[in-house]
Amino acid sequence: MTKVWTCPACSDRVAVGDVFCEGCGRPLPEDAGAMPAEHPDSVPTAPQASMSGAVPDDGPARNAPGNGTRPGLVPDGGAPTAPQVSLNAVPGERPGLVPAEGAPTAPQVSLADPLATQPVRRDGPPSSPTLSEPSQEVPDWPPPATGSNPVQATNPRLCVWCPGRVGDGYCERCGLLQPTGRDHVEVRTHAAAGVSDRGLRHKRNEDAMAIRVVEADSPRAPGVVCAVVCDGVSSSPRSDEASRITAETGVAVLADQVRGGADPREATGAAMTRAAEAVARIADSPGSAPACTFVSAVVDPATGTVTVGWVGDSRAYWLSGGPSSSASALLTKDDSWSEAMVQMGTLSREEAMRSANAHALIAWMGADSGEIDAHISTVTPTGPGAVVLCSDGLWNYYPGARDLTDAVPEAGARPRDAARAYVSLALQAGGKDNVTVVVIPVPPGGPRAEHG
Repeated sequence: MTKVWTCPACSDRVAVGDVFCEGCGRPLPEDAGAMPAEHPDSVPTAPQASMSGAVPDDGPARNAPGNGTRPGLVPDGGAPTAPQVSLNAVPGERPGLVPAEGAPTAPQVSLADPLATQPVRRDGPPSSPTLSEPSQEVPDWPPPATGSNPVQATNPRLCVWCPGRVGDGYCERCGLLQPTGRDHVEVRTHAAAGVSDRGLRHKRNEDAMAIRVVEADSPRAPGVVCAVVCDGVSSSPRSDEASRITAETGVAVLADQVRGGADPREATGAAMTRAAEAVARIADSPGSAPACTFVSAVVDPATGTVTVGWVGDSRAYWLSGGPSSSASALLTKDDSWSEAMVQMGTLSREEAMRSANAHALIAWMGADSGEIDAHISTVTPTGPGAVVLCSDGLWNYYPGARDLTDAVPEAGARPRDAARAYVSLALQAGGKDNVTVVVIPVPPGGPRAEHG
């Protein structure tokens, strides 16, 4: 009988070699138990939607002209997105479209591989000063609560779950993650909204999000919306800090670059480079490096373009807002073991998603990531609709673009309500992971889908 490794404390599924359980945060013994494949948690995630937004063939092609169906995001040549730009930067200059020899040029376009990637190399983190040893005195337990949080300890070095001490966000005695003020966060602007929640199984929210909108009176790129979602890698230390720093750094650079007149692709490359450098700097060593995923969007209401950048398995979707809009589509491709197996033809998508390694990352942001592939893509959908950025806490339950569209129709009409609804649906479906959703409305109008 096929066996699946599970955590002995909460029965959540874990991969062989994991040190901590992603579900409850407890350290895993070497002889963690197993459960039959028929356990409810062993049901595979539904297959991911096509990158081009295509749907099963049930007659004439959905995006074929003259068949009365919605336009899609795929041009006649079949390339789903534009190729990525180089993220290598020359010292002393602004990071952006700079080749290895140092002379700025236009991005290289490859018709053979529309999702081609280029490596990003970074030096390791700077040496950290030696920290003094904490006092061995342990105050009385349970600790007093602070503010409206019934479990948040006054002393951050004391575990809120047992009389143990905390190191790197974990209790050294019981191994549990410590709660923070980020358990449920909502962000709302006039042009976008986002909701992040720790879910039902985690002790701490390791997701983060950030939204910036360029001022309407800005001489360049007025009203452009910039957003970032990051998902902390639970097996790394201080993953909540990694996601927060990466999201805040990324969105700040995005907004600053487009406000200064940079092309959205160039701005995205600069933001990803700076965000990767920021999270690398907080590592104590390459062997103890906080890490996270990254997905961003730059939505320009004047041109109708949507530029996304990503590393890891947090996703960006285009969700159609009506019959005249471009068909809903997944705009990113996961940097995961399962996606790699599918792309190599080794396994079918269903077979890959049944594996305990289905969600194992093959690329992330952190001092231990080494050489990474950073992806950038630009599409121009026909609106109305919405761009949705999310962590896997949502897409685990609603993997396809049409799944998300059907679950919350016309999400762009009420972005805050839509973000809340998506988080609520993820919690109702099990809430096994942190869940973060950002919804960016795209108004009607704009040119027909084109790709640069």
